[in-house]
This record gives sequence, structure tokens and C-alpha cells, in this order.
Amino acid sequence: MQEDENRDFVTALARGLEVIRAFSAQAPEMTLSEIAAHTGLSPATVRRALITLEQLGYVARLQKRFLLTAKVLTLGASYFDSMNIKEVAQSQLAELVQQTHGASSLTVLDGMEVVYIAHVPSQQRIRHGRSAGSRLPAYATSTGLVLLAHASQARRDALLASAPLPAYTSRTPVQADDLRARLARIPKDGYCIACDTIEYGAIAIAVPVRDGQGRVVAALNSASTTTLVDEQTIIEHQLAPLQECARKIGAMLERYPALAHSVLP
Repeated sequence: MQEDENRDFVTALARGLEVIRAFSAQAPEMTLSEIAAHTGLSPATVRRALITLEQLGYVARLQKRFLLTAKVLTLGASYFDSMNIKEVAQSQLAELVQQTHGASSLTVLDGMEVVYIAHVPSQQRIRHGRSAGSRLPAYATSTGLVLLAHASQARRDALLASAPLPAYTSRTPVQADDLRARLARIPKDGYCIACDTIEYGAIAIAVPVRDGQGRVVAALNSASTTTLVDEQTIIEHQLAPLQECARKIGAMLERYPALAHSVLP
């Protein structure tokens, strides 16, 4: 939304959030000038935002450098605390892991990334582990491709228009033709396999999770390594339990529609 599209748009709030998002693993501490350069905001605007965030406890100062405080975590925690689907799904994922012996994750689509809502690691200590809150590029992951395949045409067009995309391995689908073919096939197959697309040795099979109205609101996967399973094996041994788990989560969403309120696309 552009600032001039709605009189109720709070520009100061939007710019304060931009300042928070400017910090990263590559830039955990920055000066005012560095934040201004990173966000494109004026130094005066950044200064006001930093003063406000500092007084609220979200930002701390070390001489001329600023850094986020642990209080920022409460912003994300509010999202997770408000969505009981995580608790509902966690037990189902644990049962799935017991059956398949692979890790399992429930993700939702946020822009062109998948966000991990729930995760149960493999008992086999698979090194390709994730955790709740992790983000990955949707086009390079099994659940992301499932979600993109069921997303709006506008979102798929935006993805294809940005191709070729950055490659994480030689098997990452980065060309528009490859992505278009994969996305078209997923609804027909009912599942997606991603092998060596995000990192070598990682293989996962994913299926959609639907709410009571049939909308795809999340995707569920079972992940392993290519040293343990190949694509045919993962279909034969993990697809049926995965689909049953997705059905159970979907049944809970149908019975309690409010569970899906924060994961709708």
C-alpha cells in the first residue's frame, strides 16, 4: 500500500518498522547514517524513529551505534502466540515423524518466502534442520513450490517475471519455463518433491493443507537426506502418511475455522 492511498496510513509507524527491518545478521549494529543509507529514509526521519524505539525498549545504543534489543522478539511472538494452529499441528507433525523418521514442517507463504510455523526434527539428526520462524525462498523449497502452485495468478506471474532467480545449487529451479512447468504439475500430482534445490543432500516431499473452504492455507512436508532416500522411495514410504497428516490438520481447520485466521494468503 502506498502512503497516499489511504488517509489512515500511519507513515511514522511504517518508517519505524523499516528501521527495525534494516538490522540483520550482516548488520547487527549500525550508526544513524548507515541506517538511513540502508532504508533510504532521511537522517532526521531515522533519528526520530530511533529515539522512539529506544524509549520503547526495542532499540539500544552503544555510543554512536544502534542495535535491536530482545524486546523485538515480542513482536513475532505475538503472532505465534495468537495462532493456535501451531499447537494443533505440532502433535500431528510429531506423529508423522514417528512414522516416516524424517523431519516435518508446516509452512505458510509470506511474499516470495516460506515461513516455518511448526517443525519437528528428525530422530536421525538430519543436518538440514529448520525451526519455527525460519524463512527460505519459496521457489527453492518443497512447501514453497506447493504454496506458489496454489497462490494467485498475480503472485505466480510476479515470480516468473523476476526469473532467472538466484540459484542455491545447480538443481534450483531458477528459469521461468522450469518454474512454470513445476507449478502447473503440482496441483495435478497433489504433491511436490524438492531434491538438492536449497542445498545438496536435502530432499523433501510436500503436500497442501486446506481449510474448511478448500483454500490452501499452508503446506506440510517430510524431509530427509539423499543418503537415506531417493525420490521414488520418499513417494512410496512418506507420501501417504504425509497426506493423512495434512488431512487431519485440515479437518481441525474445518472444525475450528478461527485457527486459520492468521495464515490465510
